[in-house]
Amino acid sequence: MKKSTILLIFLFYFSSNIFCNDLKDAEKAYDSKNFKISIQHYQKLINEGYKSYQLYFNLGNSYYRNNELGKAIYYYELASKSNPTDDDIKINLAIATSKTIDKVNSKENFFITAIKTNILSSFSTFTWSIFTISFISLASILFFIFINSNNILIKRISFIGTCFCFILFTLSYFLGYTSLKSKSENKFAIITSKEIKILNEPTISGISKFNLHEGTKIRVVENKGEWILIKLDNGNEGWIKTTDVGII
Repeated sequence: MKKSTILLIFLFYFSSNIFCNDLKDAEKAYDSKNFKISIQHYQKLINEGYKSYQLYFNLGNSYYRNNELGKAIYYYELASKSNPTDDDIKINLAIATSKTIDKVNSKENFFITAIKTNILSSFSTFTWSIFTISFISLASILFFIFINSNNILIKRISFIGTCFCFILFTLSYFLGYTSLKSKSENKFAIITSKEIKILNEPTISGISKFNLHEGTKIRVVENKGEWILIKLDNGNEGWIKTTDVGII
């Protein structure tokens, strides 16, 4: 065996042990209600490049228990982005969000916005693509049966099935495309500081327009060095420092 191979195996084994030790220490600290220590260990793992929805979720729980609502919501959002179908993440995110101070009314109808958000976030873009391929494949098979069958009943059933699958294909394609477009075009962030002032320009001497509090979800419009232009669902916008938010 080559020395380089032995070195790689050793490094993998060594890094795996470090990961397991930090993870055990984080879980032990959490169980002991020493949330600051658990935060340090989970944060260390993430900073070292270990990324998974479980780590984000556990770190979110630690921040929540440590009464750091903004950071808790930020990591719940990251966990939800990695695994949008996990019920525990949805529940904890909903509980944490319900405790935020800022209640921003959307310009869109609330009912329509809620339905659209829930549908798009129910599945990942990969899952939507699987649905799309499955429905068009099934539609093709049923259409083939319709063309080649001599049985009237089978022809009727296969024709109806083809139309139904094609409708589902169109719907899943549209929803998948909308979900992908939303992720690529819309960048969101969470306020992680207790309270911040939203300024009219990207300078410390800017005039304060309004205040926001930790946990509020905002849309990132423009990034300008250490400043970002944000926009709320009600149309209000302004500049804040990047250090005051966690970009999802």
